[in-house]
Amino acid sequence: MTQQKQMILSLAMFGAAGLNFKSWTDPEVKLSSYPDINIDIEAAKLAEKGKFHFMFFGDFPGNKASDTSDMQTMGLDPMMIASIISNHTERIGMGITRATSWSNPYDVARQFKTLDALSKGRMAWNAVTGANGVSANAYGVNLAPSFDRYGKAYEFTEAVQALWATWGEDALKLNHSTKEFADYDQVKAISLKGKYVQSSGTLPIPPSKQGQPLIFHSGGSENSIAFAGKYADVFVGEVWTIEQGQAIRQALRDAAVANGRQPDDIKFIAGVMPLLGDNKKEAIERHAQFIDDDTFLQRVAHIGYVLGIDFTPADLEKPIDPKLLDQVVVTPYSDPRLENVLKVAREGWSLRELVYHSVIDYHPAAVGTAQDIADYMTEWFEAGAADGFWVMPDVYKVDLTRFVDEVVPILQEEGSFHKDYEGETLRENLGVAYQYGTRERE
Repeated sequence: MTQQKQMILSLAMFGAAGLNFKSWTDPEVKLSSYPDINIDIEAAKLAEKGKFHFMFFGDFPGNKASDTSDMQTMGLDPMMIASIISNHTERIGMGITRATSWSNPYDVARQFKTLDALSKGRMAWNAVTGANGVSANAYGVNLAPSFDRYGKAYEFTEAVQALWATWGEDALKLNHSTKEFADYDQVKAISLKGKYVQSSGTLPIPPSKQGQPLIFHSGGSENSIAFAGKYADVFVGEVWTIEQGQAIRQALRDAAVANGRQPDDIKFIAGVMPLLGDNKKEAIERHAQFIDDDTFLQRVAHIGYVLGIDFTPADLEKPIDPKLLDQVVVTPYSDPRLENVLKVAREGWSLRELVYHSVIDYHPAAVGTAQDIADYMTEWFEAGAADGFWVMPDVYKVDLTRFVDEVVPILQEEGSFHKDYEGETLRENLGVAYQYGTRERE
């Protein structure tokens, strides 16, 4: 009997009380100081209770919040947060972002392999080039064009994986009778010098239970997909429709095959914002409390821009005229969120409620009851639009708790999500083969 394929779940972690910048204002959070690592630990434990496969840590060095009511996101170093969380969890993995444009391969190799060894094989490096000028300036780096950023990323990743393998897999002995700690003849040095990256020496850290950290990648450009095809085990992306998800997932699978790999070697993880309530109206009303007047008006203006409609204050409390919606033309150059805007608008919600559905946000929202959200995720998964989701609840303490207690059991009962972890390591839980060093090419 063939085992039913099951989806992957990840929790987005950006160093705040939830994925909404105003999450700290929820009465249940009771934030009295910042930073408060207990928020991150509590979220991690909730996600592990829900059998989430991993937590996905973004990183925005040098960036600061511009709205006085917004909580600063990822001002702290995510490596430090993950290190602390790993001591309070047992199975959940952690994918942590580090950009190649302003990092050093030896530092990255050392930090990630250290965490992987200490966590007993639960780490992944989200290897991105970094395209944020503010972050580049903070590190004193000039942001290069995409071609050179990815050129460096290829060399950087090869160097990191080579360093991870400098300690021989059987070098550690710990033989008390012979007093042999390790066979250092099996600890080899590398010497790499490319156009962008160079490194010589050893990284004296034994392998973890999964060998070495996994490679994640996030992006969406042609260069990004080509890079992922060669290196990534997991690709985290932004898509707003099933058709967009199917297209990018297929592009990733094709890129894997082009690099001598199997199509399923790359897992595509799509973003979803679960707006959960006893009904859809309640769900969007809860989300509305985190959208201030300025943000609301900005989103009304943007919805008008993508639809090509000039809205007035009189339009806020009524649905958009279906005749106007029928006149909107979707082209390859349209905002990628446009089709989702049209879909929700045609359900008859008012313009105000359309904003509260977050149709113009960074990721699509699944809105309604626990069953509604489970159905949304299952539809995408069964359509081949995603291998799983990174979940972005407004507030961990409230919305993540409801997701774990209400949505996860439905997915488990339907057989589309596992009931327990498959193993101790992130590779085991994601079904990714053991790897140590650079990948063997077929």
